[in-house]
Amino acid sequence: MDWLLLLGLVSFLIVGAIASFYLYVFVTRTKEEFRAAQPDLRVTNMSAMSSGNVLTVYPELQNLGGGVAYDCLLHMGGWEGSFSVKKIYPRGPRGQKHVASIVLGPDAPIRTTLMSHGYIRLRYLDRWGQKYDCWYEVTQVGIGDAPLYNIQIDLEHPELQEPHPSVWEMRRFLRAVPLPG
Repeated sequence: MDWLLLLGLVSFLIVGAIASFYLYVFVTRTKEEFRAAQPDLRVTNMSAMSSGNVLTVYPELQNLGGGVAYDCLLHMGGWEGSFSVKKIYPRGPRGQKHVASIVLGPDAPIRTTLMSHGYIRLRYLDRWGQKYDCWYEVTQVGIGDAPLYNIQIDLEHPELQEPHPSVWEMRRFLRAVPLPG
């Protein structure tokens, strides 16, 4: 009787180990496939041009991920306007860099008023409609005796807000029919 109990326990442990291994492989593969299909839109480069009291900033947007980014919107706090693109493809034959133009005149709030929290917000959706936000900190720098401020944008440390679906939601998304790209 003791041998049957021991044999049953060992069999249960072996079957449990095999099942947990296959479950681990399933979960890992699902997460990797989902991450490979997500967009990763970033401001990869920034240039600026100053002409008199007008400062023009040119952020360069690029999709570093594997999926298409939809309904992309770039907004800067203290700037009356936005830049939008319907689709940004990942690197490859259809991929391209998009350059926005942010014109900050002498009357732009970010140039005239000291702000406690300046930002550039980059918002976009993936093919399943999940929302992503990427925030870049903007620091105002005084220009000598002039009442205007110049800006410095920290591209190295963006604050990311990404969706975190469960493994089952990831699996459901991956099995869904993708949007035409």
